[in-house]
Amino acid sequence: MGDPSIGVQKMLDGLASSEILQRLNWDQLLSVNPAFGETGFTQKEVITRFSRNGYDWDIHGSLYTPAKEVDDKLAFVFFHGGADSESVFDLTPDGRPGQARILAAQGFKVLAISYPGHYPPNGHWQKPIILRQPLYLLDQDLPPEEVLDRNLKCTFNTILQGAGQLVSQELAGRDILAWGHSTGGPMAASLSQFARDVRVIGLTNFGTGGPDGWRKAWREETGAEKYTELPLDHMSRRSPHTYREAGYEDPPDLTPWGGPEELFAWAAEAHRSQIKTALCDNQHRGIMTMLEQYPALTGLPKEEFISHLADPDPAWLRSISVLALVGENDKGHWVAGQEVSQKREIYMAQRYRKAGVRQNHVVLIPRYGHFGFMELHNEKLVYLWLWALKSGYFGKRF
Repeated sequence: MGDPSIGVQKMLDGLASSEILQRLNWDQLLSVNPAFGETGFTQKEVITRFSRNGYDWDIHGSLYTPAKEVDDKLAFVFFHGGADSESVFDLTPDGRPGQARILAAQGFKVLAISYPGHYPPNGHWQKPIILRQPLYLLDQDLPPEEVLDRNLKCTFNTILQGAGQLVSQELAGRDILAWGHSTGGPMAASLSQFARDVRVIGLTNFGTGGPDGWRKAWREETGAEKYTELPLDHMSRRSPHTYREAGYEDPPDLTPWGGPEELFAWAAEAHRSQIKTALCDNQHRGIMTMLEQYPALTGLPKEEFISHLADPDPAWLRSISVLALVGENDKGHWVAGQEVSQKREIYMAQRYRKAGVRQNHVVLIPRYGHFGFMELHNEKLVYLWLWALKSGYFGKRF
């Protein structure tokens, strides 16, 4: 699709260097052009049921299939943030195509996955956020006491077992680029342990960091993140107030839907679960004082709650490439940390380099915060990943 633009060439030149951090200015970002031609695509719901920790669970996804694939041996798998769902990758709050649709229109198969409990039957939540609990089975209501017990047992491994089964079911025989946002980054980094008949060849992240054990080490070594314990039965519930408090509000010219109130009106019914269990928070932060209490409460082995903190398989790490994009206003992933080396994305990149990954860079995106992938010009992020792919960053394919 033509030659790379000035912004694309700036990134590609940086990816060919040994410097981890690459920066684009605003004009360079706006110049980024598509890597491939446009095509139509279809979208369908996919579901699988699996068993773990004494229960059956459902996991739901949206599968996007281009009318003409650029590479029919490759697919993208999307993992959302802790209180989201797959729907945030479908459409933006003002109706523009989301990341999954943009990728599919560029000719790539995409599977966007919701964690168990985060996608409601028929795609619409019936209860307000303040009363909401995860919906772990899509074809039946569960007793309230069972839901509360499941909240203590829907571990990182539970989510990944379901995700791996769904990926194997829908994408067998393909190479996978796993995309993660926020909580979804560690999920993407662990997919290879749970998916069968696929090969995860790289990670394409936005505002996510790396494996949860590395996040724990980053916090302890840099002090850039506050140590926070959440009671075992706590449920975090998102609101415009918590959104502002977390520093997620971005400039009005990048959020054509309006402010947090308008965002939450769009998200609350169909696009985001807006809830996150204490187990999910405690596991992803590596809060050992809390994780050590779950086995006695649930009867599950300690390993079920802490095994995700181990390093990924060294052989797999040496086989992949990692391309992390991060917004310069992302408080948790870029603003936090006094020195550049203490920024979460740079710390993670250094860990990936030390582990011997094939390629690893961080591209700093101007003006965006944590949810830049939904905001105006979000297609530019997809094009950057695809130009990297086209250039051979994830292995020669074209």
